[in-house]
Amino acid sequence: MLDASILFALCALIIYGLTQVVSKHAVGSLNATSMVAINFVVSLPIFVVFLVSTLLAVGKLDIHFEYIVYGIIGASTARAGYYIYLEALEKGAVTMVGSITAAYPAITAVLAVMLLDERIKPTNAVGISIIVASMVTLSFFRGRQSEKSGLSRPAFLLSLATFFLWGVGGIFIKLALSGLPQVVYLAIYPFILPPIALLYLRHKGATRSVFSIKWTVPVMIAVMAAMLWQLGYFAETAALSRGAASIVFPLISSYPVVTIAAAHVTLGERLSRIEWLLLFAVVAGIVLTSLV
Repeated sequence: MLDASILFALCALIIYGLTQVVSKHAVGSLNATSMVAINFVVSLPIFVVFLVSTLLAVGKLDIHFEYIVYGIIGASTARAGYYIYLEALEKGAVTMVGSITAAYPAITAVLAVMLLDERIKPTNAVGISIIVASMVTLSFFRGRQSEKSGLSRPAFLLSLATFFLWGVGGIFIKLALSGLPQVVYLAIYPFILPPIALLYLRHKGATRSVFSIKWTVPVMIAVMAAMLWQLGYFAETAALSRGAASIVFPLISSYPVVTIAAAHVTLGERLSRIEWLLLFAVVAGIVLTSLV
């Protein structure tokens, strides 16, 4: 029987993967700035509900300030890393940007073992190595389909920033969830989401009109994708609150395997023989990593 953290991680993996497929239907009509604005509008009220729930039950909860700090750092690095990743994609080839950022679970796993004294079995270590190596290679081959080529210095630096933010930030998320109930950690987001999201939108030159949502089909699809993403994030934090970061993050980071497989079935996207082999390698890595 699978551990609860593994089940939640696999749920997050599947939800994230399917969310990307849903997003593909909206990307053609909406730019990245619009997608970020829609995600913000959909996400913030959900996190506010967690904040209100926490405030109503604060007298019954045992909350230590240091875990709140860990939560703020973890949530900030996760969200800021995503926006920096989008910026890197605009400045450089997805081939290299995706390959660099796809390796971030390796940092999280190593730091979790060194700093959090997490222990993993040899089979888990092999599985994690297979997942990370296969995802980096798969990102490279999938990125070759992009028309954009080359990697500028700004794109390289932004990719490295994302790599380190996600890799190191994962440790702070785990630290926060080791001392906070999941609902309290999620209640932190209403404080960090607005400044980071609005700073990004301002950087992109977006005006208030970006929040004037017209209910077209692409917008409704984008809203659906944002809601699915939230569901995946709830599963991810549930997995982290119950299991080892060195196991959970590599599992969840392999969600593109679901995206690619689903896109092949629903969108008719073609896969080369090497990509099929890499997909099977990731699945094998997931199986080995799940043997806790």
